[in-house]
Amino acid sequence: MASFQLRQFHFFKRESLEDLPEAFKQPELLLCSNGGDLIFIADSDGSIHIVNRSFIVRSFVATSDVPGTRITQMLHIHETRTLLTIEENVSTASSRPIIKLWPVDKLLRQTDVQPVTVKYQQPTSTPHPLTAVAATPSISQIALGFAGGHIVLIRGNIAKSKSTKQRTLHVAPEPVTNLHFISDDTGTSTTLFATTTAQTLAFDTSGSKSDPSILEERGCGIGCSLVNDDNELIVARDEAIYVYTTEGRGPCFAFDAPKVLIRRFRHYLLLATAAPSSMAPTMDHSRDDDDDIHLDSTDSRVYSYNDATTFTILDTKNKLVAYTGVIAGGVRGVAIEWGSVFVLGGHGTLDHFSEKDLLEKLDILYRQNLYPLAVKMAQNGNYDLASVAGIYKKYGDWLYSKDDFDTAMSQYMQTIGYVEPSYIIRKYLDAQRLISLAGYLQELHTAGMATSDHTTLLLNCYTKLRDEEKLNQFIHTQEDYQFDVDTAIHVCRQAGFYDQALYLADKFAKTGMYLKLKVEDQDDIKAALEYMHKLGDSDASVYLAELGRRCLASLPRETTELLVEVCINGMNTRVGTGDKNGSGDSLRASVVVAPMLSMRRIQHLFADQPAWLAAFLEQVIARRWQQPASTVGLSEDEENDMKSAWNTLLELYLCGVESPVSVSPQPTKKQAPKERALDLLRNSNASFDWDRAYILCASNGFTEGIAALYEQRGDVAALLELFIEHDDVGHMRSLLDKYGEERPDLYIKALHYFARNPQLADNERLLSECLATIEKHNLMSPLRVLQALGGSDRSGVTLGMVRGYIMRQIEASTKRIHDNEKAISSYANEYMAHHDNMEALKTKPVVFQSTKCTSCMAPLDLPSIHFLCKHSYHQRCLGDIGDSCPKCQVENQMLEDQRRRQELAAKQHDTFFNKLQASDDGFEVVASWFSKNPFAFTRLVDQ
Repeated sequence: MASFQLRQFHFFKRESLEDLPEAFKQPELLLCSNGGDLIFIADSDGSIHIVNRSFIVRSFVATSDVPGTRITQMLHIHETRTLLTIEENVSTASSRPIIKLWPVDKLLRQTDVQPVTVKYQQPTSTPHPLTAVAATPSISQIALGFAGGHIVLIRGNIAKSKSTKQRTLHVAPEPVTNLHFISDDTGTSTTLFATTTAQTLAFDTSGSKSDPSILEERGCGIGCSLVNDDNELIVARDEAIYVYTTEGRGPCFAFDAPKVLIRRFRHYLLLATAAPSSMAPTMDHSRDDDDDIHLDSTDSRVYSYNDATTFTILDTKNKLVAYTGVIAGGVRGVAIEWGSVFVLGGHGTLDHFSEKDLLEKLDILYRQNLYPLAVKMAQNGNYDLASVAGIYKKYGDWLYSKDDFDTAMSQYMQTIGYVEPSYIIRKYLDAQRLISLAGYLQELHTAGMATSDHTTLLLNCYTKLRDEEKLNQFIHTQEDYQFDVDTAIHVCRQAGFYDQALYLADKFAKTGMYLKLKVEDQDDIKAALEYMHKLGDSDASVYLAELGRRCLASLPRETTELLVEVCINGMNTRVGTGDKNGSGDSLRASVVVAPMLSMRRIQHLFADQPAWLAAFLEQVIARRWQQPASTVGLSEDEENDMKSAWNTLLELYLCGVESPVSVSPQPTKKQAPKERALDLLRNSNASFDWDRAYILCASNGFTEGIAALYEQRGDVAALLELFIEHDDVGHMRSLLDKYGEERPDLYIKALHYFARNPQLADNERLLSECLATIEKHNLMSPLRVLQALGGSDRSGVTLGMVRGYIMRQIEASTKRIHDNEKAISSYANEYMAHHDNMEALKTKPVVFQSTKCTSCMAPLDLPSIHFLCKHSYHQRCLGDIGDSCPKCQVENQMLEDQRRRQELAAKQHDTFFNKLQASDDGFEVVASWFSKNPFAFTRLVDQ
C-alpha cells in the first residue's frame, strides 16, 4: 500500500497499561475526551465513568432503567465543562434518541445530578438512529445527523432548555456520518461542516440561510473526519486524507488504507485502519528497535481482518509515519489527554502512546543518515537556530565523506553564523573545489559575517578562477558592502583586475589607493593629476609626496604646475553637492582656502628632475616671497621654507641647471645659470643662508657670488681680500674709491698688495695714493710703512717711488722734534718756577700787601684772612668756606682730580698693555704712560 512509501519510525513509545480500574474491563465501552483533563467512558449498562489523571474513577448512571437503553454517543464540550450524551434503546428500532447535557463539575462533586434534556422533534415520523452530533462551545447550537439523511439544527438557550428553535438544514438520501461546528475569529459567523457517505457539505448557521455548499460529491465513514486548529475540515478516505475549507477542497495527503477512525494530536493525525491478516503476523511486543519497524500487538495471536486494526500516527508536516502498530480487537476509542494518546482496544486493552522527545527522534534520524528530515523536524519543533545549524553541519560532513562536495557545501552554507567558517574553509582549499568555496564565502559576506581574511580569500577565488563576471557582480551589486574594502582593493590590484580595484577605490573614497592604481599600475598620470586637482591641498600634498616622482617622470610640466598650486595658495576644498553627471552648471560649491604647505616635503620629488625643480622654485618664490611685504610676519615653518627654497635654487644655478619655464610674463634675454645666481645673491628680498651660500659659491669657484655675499654683508675688508687674492685690481680700485673715505684702513692692505706686485700697470701712482691716504689719516708709522714697502723679497719698490713720502715724513719728524724740544724747555722753565715758589714758601716769610678784599673789593678791615696765594678776604665774606681760597679752589680741584686719575691709571695695567699691543707706535704709548708719573704712587711694602 502507498502508506509504506512513507518513511516509518518509532517516534512514540507504546505502553499497555495494566491494573486498570474495573470500568475499563467491561465489554462494549465508549471512550470520549476533549482536553478537559478527564476521560469519559460509557459502558453497555448505561453508566458513565469519569477518569482523572490518577486513574481515579467516579461513576454515575446516565440512562433510564428501560432494558436495552445505553449511551451510543458522547461529546465533551470543555469550554463550558458540559458532557453531551445520546441515549438510545438498541433493542428496538422505533426508539427516539434522547439528548442530555451533564454539568461535569457537579458530576465530580455530587451523585444525584439531574441533566438537561434537549427537546427536539424527529424530522420524520419514522425514527432513525442518531449517527452524528455536534455542538458549539457555548451550546447555543446543536446539530443532529440521522441515518435517514436528515440534518437538524437546534438553536437557542439549549443549556437551560428554554427558547429553542429547530429546523432541518438538509435532507440527504444517504446517512449523515459526521458533523463539526467552526466559528470565525470574531465569533459572529458559524459554519457547520457535514459529511454523509456520499457528500461533503458546509452550512452557514449564523443566519436563516440553509442552502448547503457542496464541497465535494464524496463523503466518508463515521468518525473519519475532524476539524483542525485552522478551522479546516480533515476528511479521511481510503485513498488519501483531504483538507477542506468553506470555499472548497484544499490539498490532500496520499495514504492508501481503509480508514475507520481519525483523530488529531498536536500536529499528528491518528488513524485507525482495517488490518488484513497479512499485516498481522505473530509479533514480539517486547521489542522496540528504533531502526526496524514492527507492527506491535498486545499478544502473539493471529488476528483476522475483522478483529484487528492498524493504528498509525501520521506526521503530515514532515511527511512520515511516526508510529504504526496493530490494536487487537479493533479501536473502540481514542482519548487525547495529559499530553498523551490513549487507545481503547476491542479486547479491553488500554494502550498509552507518549511522544519521544526531539533529541531521541533526531538520534534515530542521525543513525539512518536522514539529515534533511532531521532538519525539517527540528525546525518544526521550534529548535533554536544554533542546534539546527549543528544538524546541517552533520549533514554536510556526511556528504563530504561521500565526496559529494557541492551538495555538502549547500548544507554548510546553512551553518553561517553558528559554525566557525575556518572549519569549512579548510575543507575546500583544494583548487578543484574553489567554486564551492567561492559560493560559501559569498554567502558569508551576504550574512555580514566575513572578515578581511574572508574577503581576501573570496577575491582570490574569483581571480584564480578568472571569473570576472562574478567578481564584478560581487563588487557592483553589493548594497551594504559587507566586506573589508581595503582588502578587496589590494587583492584585485594584486591579481591585475585594475578596473574593479579602481571602482572600489573611487566609490569608497580610497584616494591613496585610487591614485596608486592610476600611477603605478595603469601609468595614467594625466588622470591621476586631474583627480588630485579635485582634492584639498593637504590631501593632494600627501599623495604628491608619495607619487610625485612618478608623475614628474611622465608629465613634468603638469605635475610641476600642480605642485606650485599646492604650495602657493593651497588647493581649493570644495564643499557642497553637485550634479553627479558632471554638469558644471549645476555644481554649487563653497571654496575654503587651506593653509600653505611645506615645500620641504616636496623638493625631494625632483631628485631626477633638477631643471623642473628650478622651475618649481622660481615660480613659488616669485609668487610667494618676491615682494617685501610677503615676508613679514611669517611663521617659523614658513620662514624655514623660504630659506630652503632660496638655498636650493642658488645651488641649482651654481650647478648649471636651467629652468625650462620662464617666470617673467615678458620675453627677456635668456640668462646663464650663474648670471641668475648672481642676480639672486644681489636680490635684497632674497632670504638665503649666508654661510651655506658662501660654501656653495666657494666650492663652485664663483668669485662674483662671493663678492656679492661680502658686499651684501657689508664686509668691505673681506671683499678687498677677495680682490687681492684674485689680483682683481680694477675691482680693488673701485672698492677703494667707494669705501676709501669711510674705511681708510683699506689702504694698508692695498699698500702691501701694491708693494708686492710692482709689475702692475700704474703701480707707482697707486702706491702714491695709498701712501697719501695713510699719511693723511696717520694709519701707520713711517717705520711700518717702510717695512711694508721693502720687507718682502718680492718687493720692487724703489726709493724714487717713495721719495716724496720719505721726505715729508722726515720733515714732519724734524718739525715734531723741534716742537717737542720747545715744549720740554717750556715745561722745564715752568717746573723751575714752581719749584722756586715752593722753596720760598717753605723758607721765606710771606708779606701780604693786599688792601682790598678779593671777594667784595672793599678795603680790608679786621678780622681778615690771608692765603699763601696772596689773596685776602674779610672773614665775613668767606662765611663757611674752609681753609682754601675760593678763587683758586676750582684750579686746585682740577689738579687734585688729575692727580687722582693718574693714581688710578697707574694701577690699570691691562689697559696699558692693550693700548701697547694695538698701537703701531709702542714707544709713544710707553712714553705717554711714563709722562703721567705712574711710579709716584707706588708704596714700599715691608718684606
